[in-house]
Amino acid sequence: MQSSEIAVENQGGISAIPFLEHLSWLDKLPFAFVFGCVLGLSSPGFDQWWLAWIALAPLLILLRGATNLLEAGIIGGAYGLGYYLVSLSWYLGLFPLRWLGLHDFIGVQAAALAWILESLHQSLLFAAFALMVFCLPLRAGYFPYFRRPFFPFLFSVPIIWVFLLWAVGTSEVFVGMPVNQLAYSQCRQTDFIQIAKIGGSGLIDFFLVLANACVAEVFIETSMLARRLPERSDQIAARVGCWVDAAIVLAVVLVMRQWGAEQVHEIANATRPDNPANVVAGSPTVPVGVIQGNVTIEEDRLKTTSASEIDRRYTSLSRNLGVSLLAYPEGLVTASQMAPDMLLGHLKGIAVHEKKDIVVGSIETFGSGMVNAARLISPTTSKQSLYVKHRLVPFGEFAPLGSLGEEINGRIPLTRESFVASKSTNLLSCVWGGIGTSICIELVYPRLISDEVRHGASLLINISNLGWFHQSSLNKQILAAAILRAVENGRYFVVSANTGVSAVIDPSGTVTSVSYPNRRGVLLDTVQFLYNQTPFSKMWWL
Repeated sequence: MQSSEIAVENQGGISAIPFLEHLSWLDKLPFAFVFGCVLGLSSPGFDQWWLAWIALAPLLILLRGATNLLEAGIIGGAYGLGYYLVSLSWYLGLFPLRWLGLHDFIGVQAAALAWILESLHQSLLFAAFALMVFCLPLRAGYFPYFRRPFFPFLFSVPIIWVFLLWAVGTSEVFVGMPVNQLAYSQCRQTDFIQIAKIGGSGLIDFFLVLANACVAEVFIETSMLARRLPERSDQIAARVGCWVDAAIVLAVVLVMRQWGAEQVHEIANATRPDNPANVVAGSPTVPVGVIQGNVTIEEDRLKTTSASEIDRRYTSLSRNLGVSLLAYPEGLVTASQMAPDMLLGHLKGIAVHEKKDIVVGSIETFGSGMVNAARLISPTTSKQSLYVKHRLVPFGEFAPLGSLGEEINGRIPLTRESFVASKSTNLLSCVWGGIGTSICIELVYPRLISDEVRHGASLLINISNLGWFHQSSLNKQILAAAILRAVENGRYFVVSANTGVSAVIDPSGTVTSVSYPNRRGVLLDTVQFLYNQTPFSKMWWL
């Protein structure tokens, strides 16, 4: 008897359900929140910079274990909330709020409320990131494919991150203060951050997230934690390919660090004051002094220290310093200090008699409102150059949601009419060149600073008053942002903060001198006015 051909279907083993799909979204939330807190420890002030290379990977793994769009968004939001509650914990430094007339019991609650609300607000970026990663058809590896899934996991995830954190997160529409971007965690890794002069801090974020994506891919492909990624377009076996991907990232980062070390060495030789033979040709070396008066917010707002006492404090710190440029903090010259025989007049006298250029923060009337500004007082001309702040502080200089009450408005003007923002780039012009100025949180917006460099700024100065936040870690996050701005634009960066920390940073991002926080004194150093532009500072579209 002839047997007929029998069609046999190859039955593979039934794949096991990944561990994360056994858990409900309520079970996953604590993991997301805790891992977000761990990533927050990478922020300046906690200084666990190495966590930025691995601690985002758990979020990517959790998203592969999400079963629907809502669950992905909630997981991303919980992770972001954990991250921001740690990295924005300096908001608690608002306490005590007695200068607002709030009892300590109410003041601590107000500070905690501001901390939680801003953390929730910023965590929307992580929720959006999670939704986009979950919805995008992603394929393992680096290469796209013409059939679904189209997008490579290792490139798509960092691009989404950079877009949301550096395009959306820094926009005026989002009304945030992005002082804790992931790139700032690497501010002390001077060799690595040199790539910022090519693509800005966003490029640093790209490689940090790329490294996290590689870590996540290894766990996804070698464990049963979450659904595996669809097959690679390069036809390498999944379990081998994930290690190949990680090796490529490691090699690229090591090459960048080696290149960065060479850049730091070249910059040190070109700008080191004690090596005149290597000083950049045509770039003046200028002695600079930063005056840190340490006027607390209570002294300022409750008038526990009189205007004349503040005048004497700063005047005594300013005389006979043997420098050519002096920098003073934000908002120092107010209406009372503009009166005859007060601080403004004394600073003009110092500028003329000691031949110094002086940059000082001032609060001035402008039309029907006020401006937060910086004045340049020069001995060579009676005409004073003025910089007006561009990006105002939400709820400090304007109120997105309206007034918060007459009593508070009396101490912090909270309407757009009270503080007016400038819409054009203007430099302070001294005999050595243009000075690009930023006031307080403006230095966390890379485009503002690079616009000034494109318009001819050859030195960068930030003036701040961080006394509002008492002894918090905000000063370290501001310093980290200044380091990245110095590298991006290839400029010396001077930070003058009322209560510290004040600092001088060279173009490689090396902090050449720094003050103690909450101390009174003078920081002396040397800077150069530099004129060449980095690739990043030429990229006007960034």
